[in-house]
Amino acid sequence: MNKKAIEIIDVINEVTVMEDVQPGFPDANGNTNVTWCNRALYRILTWLNGKAELICEPRGISWTNANSMVVNARKNLFKVIDGKIAQSRANIGELVIAVALNHNGSGHVALVCPDLEIYSEQVGARIGQAGLKNGIMYANQGFAHLFPIVEYYLVPLNENGCSA
Repeated sequence: MNKKAIEIIDVINEVTVMEDVQPGFPDANGNTNVTWCNRALYRILTWLNGKAELICEPRGISWTNANSMVVNARKNLFKVIDGKIAQSRANIGELVIAVALNHNGSGHVALVCPDLEIYSEQVGARIGQAGLKNGIMYANQGFAHLFPIVEYYLVPLNENGCSA
């Protein structure tokens, strides 16, 4: 695994244990029936020098939920054909997001995490996420019932500064 891939794993591990991305961390209205996949993904991308603003609403991350991130990814990012290719690109240190739009509730977003295991269509790409469970897991676990509709997008790096 190269240096970029290792850094992705390190950042995922650092962000997903932070207090403000834990399930039940209160939102601005004191609601604790919430999860923070959007906040965690934004922070991970930012720390890895990815263009996180491409998946955010113009007013910023505080105004951007997971479903908005999906819509913005579709408008602004290059779509990766499938989970296998998404996994192979993450394995070389590229920033690839996994997203699922939910028309009946909250969507979900995560970062594809480098993985040394052979890709399996049954479990999907390895992801780093905040949600009902935080950390590194396979897409079928993190996305649960949304797993069949997961889409993958490549996030470019900011040109000023170093890469992932």
